[in-house]
Amino acid sequence: MADSDLLTLTISELAPRIKAKEISPVELTEAALAQADRLQPKLNSFITLLHDQARAQAKEQEAALMRGEYRGPLHGIPIGIKDNIATAHIRTTVGSKVLADHVPEEDALVVTRMKEAGAIILGKENLEEFAAGPTSNNLHYGAVHNPWNLDHIPGGSSGGGGANVAAGVTFASLGTDLGGSVRGPANFCGVVGMKQTYGRVSQRGLQVTSFNGDHIGPMTRSVSDSALVLQAIAGYDPLDPSTVPVPVPDFSEFLDRGLSGLKMGVPSDYYFDMLDPEVEAAVRLAIDAMAELGVEVRPVALPSMKYAGAMRIAGMADSIVTHEPLIEKGRDDYGPTVLYRTLAGQFILGRDYSKALKVQRIIKEEYAKVLQDVDFLVTPSAPVAAWPISSETVNIAGADYPVRGPGAGMTSRCTSPSNSTGLPAMSVPCGFTEGGLPIGVQLIGRPFEEPLLYQAAQAYEAVSPSLGLRPAIAGTS
Repeated sequence: MADSDLLTLTISELAPRIKAKEISPVELTEAALAQADRLQPKLNSFITLLHDQARAQAKEQEAALMRGEYRGPLHGIPIGIKDNIATAHIRTTVGSKVLADHVPEEDALVVTRMKEAGAIILGKENLEEFAAGPTSNNLHYGAVHNPWNLDHIPGGSSGGGGANVAAGVTFASLGTDLGGSVRGPANFCGVVGMKQTYGRVSQRGLQVTSFNGDHIGPMTRSVSDSALVLQAIAGYDPLDPSTVPVPVPDFSEFLDRGLSGLKMGVPSDYYFDMLDPEVEAAVRLAIDAMAELGVEVRPVALPSMKYAGAMRIAGMADSIVTHEPLIEKGRDDYGPTVLYRTLAGQFILGRDYSKALKVQRIIKEEYAKVLQDVDFLVTPSAPVAAWPISSETVNIAGADYPVRGPGAGMTSRCTSPSNSTGLPAMSVPCGFTEGGLPIGVQLIGRPFEEPLLYQAAQAYEAVSPSLGLRPAIAGTS
């Protein structure tokens, strides 16, 4: 099979062929590295490419395969790791100059689990500085470019991962999601992004994290691939008190159960209040398509969401605490947007922090009540499609909002609430703008009910207008 054909496959398509020794992990890795080298000047999706290590891992996985030691569906699969997730003896910059020489002593647990599953790490992926923003326009390592249109952002903060998965460089990438940083790039790059329930996956080894709502999650080319990657990284970690000792189901077992008999809630407020018309049209068509597949559609109300902005106060306070030692070490090495955004957290009073947590509790209770009557919610993944890298503002429903600094949170207003509630949420491609930029639909579920989300997402994916489409840049011509 030609390299270009190999790179168009999904993990679910590759895995049985690798297991049958029809496709070599070495062959697949060489094809992925060649694609990475070809596209890096255009996408700028990596901070560190790991040619030698990836080749060594591929040879190890091929030898294991020949010994009959098949490690599962990720065996021999090239992946990317966001550069704020620790990798032993490999620099982990968090996209900042202040940590340009930071080399962790051990892998994050998710990296260990991916290696144990047989995955091959191609490199550390570019991101917004300190994972703090929606653009992945990094002042120190350069902007990441959207493979559907190189002049546009790929989303943030896990932009390198979203771009790589869409462009046929990696078959999956691990990103982090504190306000939509997995689902945002998935939306803008036309791939699948999962933010599982808070506590489902260990955060150990996630650098400069918040204490409130950060997640590590997969970006993949298909819903079934997402289920395979989450299977590998999920599970209780006795060294991470944020994880919950609940059983990890076989996520793939639920994929083909369809939508018939399920109830889907469509919020009548907040999520649909501020939308680009093309985004709303695509999401409404996705809702209609799911209804035709047998799901019962019910309008639901989330009136407390008008206070959702208050939940950001807690995150601002967390940020100054996690950044303090680094600011003392290298304040001049910070980009100005991140620095001033972080410093604002020192002016938050204890009373303000407590009020933010009170609002968070009220909103959590409201979601819990609504999700007693429906199985999942459906919303837009973002209020707009990807905007040009050069833009300083983005227009949402007739008003301009900044894309960096104060006010930039408006671009992630559809994703960030699920970080505060901890509920599982995923973005699935649902169409394109007239300009050819991807649009995503978001599904939100009950705690630890990722299987049901995968069930619904798999059913919709089969009829999505985005199914099977890849950006032209992913080809070898």
